[in-house]
Amino acid sequence: MVDFFFKNWAEFFFFVIMVIGFIFALWATSFSAVISYIVVFLSGMIGGKLLYDRKKKLTFPYYIILIGFLIGYMAGTYYGSRKVVIILFVLGILFGYHLCNKGYIRDISF
Repeated sequence: MVDFFFKNWAEFFFFVIMVIGFIFALWATSFSAVISYIVVFLSGMIGGKLLYDRKKKLTFPYYIILIGFLIGYMAGTYYGSRKVVIILFVLGILFGYHLCNKGYIRDISF
């Protein structure tokens, strides 16, 4: 079991994050499409920070995990356009990465 997890951790987290994205979408669309768009943009910003933190390390599994979130989020989105969701997610990733690259967002190191 442990060997399976270490070999397939990206696929495991893909599924887990996809379910979390689905739950986020159900929660956000219960309010309105605008809230759904804001949530997906902020989630994209978090994804951009994740990709920035991993920029010199292994990144491909993290792209897979982010795509899993997007698939789950789009599956749970009832109101609003799926094209807008994809565009806002990608823009959020780019914006979050840019903010981290410029130093506006950084980790607190102790």
